[in-house]
Amino acid sequence: MDIRKFFLFILLIFSVLIIKAQDSWHFNVGLGASLNTGNVNNINVSHDAAVDRNDSLIALDFHYKLLYSSLINKTAFGHANWETTNFEVNGGVKADLYQYDKYSPFLACEMLTNRFKGYDLKLSGLIGMKFRIYTVPSFCDYSISGAFVYDWNDFTDETHLPNNNYRVSIRPKIIQKLTDNLTLRHMTFYQPSVLDWSDYIISSNTVLQTQITRKVFLDFSFTYEYRSYVPSENYKKHDILSEVSIRFKV
Repeated sequence: MDIRKFFLFILLIFSVLIIKAQDSWHFNVGLGASLNTGNVNNINVSHDAAVDRNDSLIALDFHYKLLYSSLINKTAFGHANWETTNFEVNGGVKADLYQYDKYSPFLACEMLTNRFKGYDLKLSGLIGMKFRIYTVPSFCDYSISGAFVYDWNDFTDETHLPNNNYRVSIRPKIIQKLTDNLTLRHMTFYQPSVLDWSDYIISSNTVLQTQITRKVFLDFSFTYEYRSYVPSENYKKHDILSEVSIRFKV
């Protein structure tokens, strides 16, 4: 699969949704910078976008994110070449049914490509249920979800890991309004493989969202990922991403 064609396809989907958008559809676009440690150690530029719709029956979310960094590499003959030091595209689509009820079933599909983490392409399909623990509209929302996950992996290197994997996913989530213009969002995923319980992924994301104007937000985020098994000894088990970005909501 040509990732450039996939990326253009995602952009086309967003364009169509924006053109046909109604009041119930919302569009977010962000630009930022991030600091990586782990398999990648540098500063990236980042771009992300999302289209979502929320009502009492169904919630739909389409999103993607791009991370990119490069440097000038001088050869022994004095020539200068641009060398990519990080390139990641991840995105997906998710549908929640009866999202404001106590129990909410959902379906999701996600993709990732980043050869610096060992993935030429990773596709995941999820089906699960969310349980809302406690909520106060426009103030806080605490929930936990469980899901079954199917992973298909096209690894960059030869590996002992299976191309097809099956996981369970447990995800607590917190949305808490701290002040009138400051909101805390946190979620952590624990995903062990049912084929080998010592094979697990932990991914945690914390975001502080600051509302500057009605349509402009400044986000500070911290993401930590740990993989107990990596494709080969060329890769590290943990990755840390610290990011600041400005986001525009339409």
